[in-house]
Amino acid sequence: MTSPVDWHLVVPVKGGATAKSRLHPPAGVGREDLALALATDCLTACCAGMPSGRVLVVTSDERVRGVARALGALVVADPGTGLDAAVRAGRDAALARSAHTPVAVLLGDLPSLRPTDLVAALAAASQHPRAVVPDASSAGTVLLTALDGADLVPSFGDGSAARHEAAGHDRLPLDLPRLRTDVDDDRALRAALSLGVGAATAGVLGATPDTLPPMQASVHTFDESTGAGSALLDDGREVSFSSAVFAASALRHLRVGQRLSIDLGEGTTVDRLWIVGIGDDQTIG
Repeated sequence: MTSPVDWHLVVPVKGGATAKSRLHPPAGVGREDLALALATDCLTACCAGMPSGRVLVVTSDERVRGVARALGALVVADPGTGLDAAVRAGRDAALARSAHTPVAVLLGDLPSLRPTDLVAALAAASQHPRAVVPDASSAGTVLLTALDGADLVPSFGDGSAARHEAAGHDRLPLDLPRLRTDVDDDRALRAALSLGVGAATAGVLGATPDTLPPMQASVHTFDESTGAGSALLDDGREVSFSSAVFAASALRHLRVGQRLSIDLGEGTTVDRLWIVGIGDDQTIG
């Protein structure tokens, strides 16, 4: 059995102004600061769970580099051509240190991660030549492993868990919600907060799922006949809501420009909407 001591752990972290563009932090909280906090909590757990010198952080962001070095992680330059390229750079750096070493790749946006979760996941992965742990949706990948790092070929992005499985990685749907909750959007952030996050994320947000302000938007279009429509987020992005979502809101009509609170699902789809200032269990006409 391969123990965590034998692994090299590659953690790609984007960082910078373009990181986590689907997150909408509360007023007064910068998206870049929140992204750094998410990575800091994840890297803190990784470095606490791994032997010294076995965590390789792939990044081009100076602040992330500083956090990684302070935690004792090795820093690998991100080639800047996407997530898969960053993973390959980390994998190759690990193999350069030790040929055929076991390599694991963990996403760097897991603020609820605990060292014990990582150790448990790597112990499970040790039983398989190659393994993939899907995210909470079962569609994405949070952990990808190969006992011979040279066999690890990343294919991250939408639907990556199925691609990794088709490529020969055994799917491990582990009961480790803190490891499987990666934060790409507001809904995932609320899920992570419900599980509990590290000190950096908690400090930046100063909030819990119950106190984190809901996302705000303004009605852009509304079809009275169907109940479907769209709204503009405060950053200018247009998101859509279906007739079913409108019906579930118990609202009778909407007018263009009206302010809404929304829960945003995948991509640009609204999961829930309600009127700003009106309680979730109240309706208005």
